[in-house]
Amino acid sequence: MYNHLRGKLCEVQPARVVMEAGGVGWDVRVPLTVSQALPARGQEAVLLVHLVVREDALDLYGFCSEDERHLFRVLIGLSGVGPAIAMQILSSTTPEQFAIAVEQQDTAFFKRMKGIGEKKAKRLIVELKGAKMLLTGEGASGPAMAGAAGDAVAALQAMGLSQREAVSRVERVLKNSPDLSLEELIKAALQ
Repeated sequence: MYNHLRGKLCEVQPARVVMEAGGVGWDVRVPLTVSQALPARGQEAVLLVHLVVREDALDLYGFCSEDERHLFRVLIGLSGVGPAIAMQILSSTTPEQFAIAVEQQDTAFFKRMKGIGEKKAKRLIVELKGAKMLLTGEGASGPAMAGAAGDAVAALQAMGLSQREAVSRVERVLKNSPDLSLEELIKAALQ
């Protein structure tokens, strides 16, 4: 799985960038906040990335922080929220503001975002209420849902598990064996 790209920015647009790394021009979709935070064209940059595999495409998504990437992974694991809506959310808010809005059950906050109406706002809050640790990496498992654990959750979701089930399985495995590699963690979570 890809973790990050370091390279020269060849093109910077509001929702995508092209980075040259290793002689290859990588087309990376980014939230508006990321494209605004990047250095000028021709400069070097680093993006944390997430690869979304679909039947007809491989799409690479880029982020400036682990919190942004982690929130993206949590969001695409929810039913009815795909990468496009997750990117809209990340273009409109920070992970910290998002977590606070979920905890405060602020539907108006979510309805201001493109692509989210009353019904979807309520569903987001219901599905994520009490899951602040999933949004910020805090809580019982500490920063464990970032890094390998976050990647394991994303892999399990790609295999068809719900977000809650994937997190539950990863937390169970980490409680007994906190030093597993990503592959070992996924295998143990599937047992």
